Amino acid sequence: MRSGMHAGSLRRLAFCKSALAGIFVLGMAVSPTNGEEPSAEPADPLAFLEKPLAFSDWIEGEFTKAGDHGVTPFFNYWATWQGNPVGGLSQSTAYAQETLFGVSLDMEKLTGWRGASFRVSGSANAGKNLSQAMGNVFNASQAYVVPTILFYEAYYAQKFGAFEFRIGRLSPSDWFASLPAFGMQVQGGIDGNPTSLYLNSKFISSPNATWGGALKASPTKDTYAAYGIYQATDRLGLIAYHGLDFSVRPGDAVFMMAETGWEPTLAARESRTLHDKSGKKTVVPSDPGLPGQYKFGGYFSTFPQPDANGGAEQNTLGFYLMAQQMVWRSERNPDINFSLWAGATYSPQYEVAQMPWMGFGGTIFQGVIPGRPQDQFLCTWMTGGFGPAFSTAPGQESGHPYAETVFDVSYIINLTEELFVQPDIQYILNPNGTTTPNALVLGLQFGCNF
Repeated sequence: MRSGMHAGSLRRLAFCKSALAGIFVLGMAVSPTNGEEPSAEPADPLAFLEKPLAFSDWIEGEFTKAGDHGVTPFFNYWATWQGNPVGGLSQSTAYAQETLFGVSLDMEKLTGWRGASFRVSGSANAGKNLSQAMGNVFNASQAYVVPTILFYEAYYAQKFGAFEFRIGRLSPSDWFASLPAFGMQVQGGIDGNPTSLYLNSKFISSPNATWGGALKASPTKDTYAAYGIYQATDRLGLIAYHGLDFSVRPGDAVFMMAETGWEPTLAARESRTLHDKSGKKTVVPSDPGLPGQYKFGGYFSTFPQPDANGGAEQNTLGFYLMAQQMVWRSERNPDINFSLWAGATYSPQYEVAQMPWMGFGGTIFQGVIPGRPQDQFLCTWMTGGFGPAFSTAPGQESGHPYAETVFDVSYIINLTEELFVQPDIQYILNPNGTTTPNALVLGLQFGCNF
């Protein structure tokens, strides 16, 4: 390699290496057997990794032992390598990583304090944001957050009967406006929570927390209602504070959220016996059924939001509706299943909301490749419509943006219960809602959760 190679060429080369690595791992996952007859239970194509990945099982075992005594450490890590070979304002590559770590203390095991627990956590993050080079709104990587070390959560939780409350340094994303499918994404448009909530209000999520309290009531096993009230401030996410500004100042306001939900399990059945053509009997255990989540909620904030006329609106609000439902499950292997999910957000205050409406949806096919029942194939779509408040923001002088749309396809290769690799392809229509060329993003995500 020539020492005078351009920095952009180096970034493209690094991206290609990462992409080839992802293709190699995916190829190993789908490669056929070498002329051998297929068995009734297909062999795991990634079985060759069993010994090297045994270390993750040891870590999980140590964490479990600590949890048995009431002290449960946790460690979550995500890293993404991405590049846009075409489209956007410019072509670039980017690497980003997010690390969350902390400990949960079960006070019932430690001291006999029934139903009580404490949680403390922090975050260490690095990298750059590919979306800054492309000029789009829906963040291409969910792993890109405030690039520094941050103090995150510190709260007390208490369960009593059908109720649970939390108080301390909290994030509303813990209980509100989220689905399981959101946390599986590579892109940040709806990973965790919909982008529209961040643009239209003082909604926050990891690794940022603020003073707050939340209460959840579960009157039945599959219904709940939750309410939270939080400090709204401009000081969150600033590198200078590192999450350690615990002050409450005169300019701060209140941010409130409420949500009600239904979490049914449909078509659950008792165990039964099946017969194949040869007369062989197979006892099928109890069918776990088809789990689902249906949610409706909203927010109200007294923090002044800039409007399109150069002023500000002090009282802002918005709503969301979202659902995820498993619609099919294999009778012989419940790990093989198919789910649908969808949702929308809406804010009626068009002069204040930067993204008054957003729609999203997708599918999850788990076990689509024989021998890989824990892997998941994801197809995701999202569209966000911009309001007048966004068109007056810096960088929008060229005209009124309408909407940005993202299509995303990825495949989660679960190496163990704790480790995964995820190749990802995104196609962004109308970045920033303008005439910026449509962008193709190729990426690879690696993560571990202990």
